[in-house]
Amino acid sequence: MKRYFLLFIIISLFFASCSRNKAVEATVINTQTEVDSVYKLMNNHQFNSEWFNGKFKGAYHNPDDKQIFTGQIRIRKDSLIWISITAIMNIEVFRIEVKPDSFTFINRIEKTYIKSSTEFLRKRIGVDVDFEMLQSVLLGNDFPYYETSVFKLNDKGNKYQLSTISRRKLKKQSIEYEDNSKILVQNILVDKQTYKIDKQTVKVVGNDKTVLRINYNNFQLVNNQLFPHNMIIKYKEDNKTFIEFNFSKILIDEKVRFPFKVSKKYTEVKIEDR
Repeated sequence: MKRYFLLFIIISLFFASCSRNKAVEATVINTQTEVDSVYKLMNNHQFNSEWFNGKFKGAYHNPDDKQIFTGQIRIRKDSLIWISITAIMNIEVFRIEVKPDSFTFINRIEKTYIKSSTEFLRKRIGVDVDFEMLQSVLLGNDFPYYETSVFKLNDKGNKYQLSTISRRKLKKQSIEYEDNSKILVQNILVDKQTYKIDKQTVKVVGNDKTVLRINYNNFQLVNNQLFPHNMIIKYKEDNKTFIEFNFSKILIDEKVRFPFKVSKKYTEVKIEDR
């Protein structure tokens, strides 16, 4: 297994996009009232729970390799994301803890760990990745604290397409822009019947290399809320590098534990200076 392929999973989950489909003739909808109405319906149908606990089977593919793994994701809304990855014989190989301002990555195989701020991720991949974005992608939701009035709306058959070439992040509890240098180009495909996000494309203006594709499939009811039990994250233009998650069991609204402790025998890996 590649040394830190799970870091790719974490980084991948901060962004999203969609794979190429057969062209569908789109009808442009110009009135802001209609745009606002579709966005509001999508927002009202977002997955919402204080507690989330999901088990999954996953696969990491690239042109030269394929890795199969299982795992579990636990979330306390707006506070903590906990991820455990197991390999052959149900042996845990990685454990990750993500908080609004930091993340810690434990490699059980090499007996090492990485501890850093989310600012590190921002510097490494050139975008303002944050806790809220990761949480949103894992739950199939739109990003909070970004402009909502900049979308254009297209009617694409059984989908709505919300798109923008200049979506900026706002400061929390404010309508001021947090940083004008972080501008998203974003396309969201929304199912007309469920108003759930089917696919999403996100990249940062001026950084064409940072583009990921996420497809959400196999929506099933979980406590009367639709949740995508299949997620496919594509990382490169060749569409041959991707990660797939298939959720088998999901519990929400039930308090869960987040066991996380770094052994004193483990060695810290300093990655900021690499």
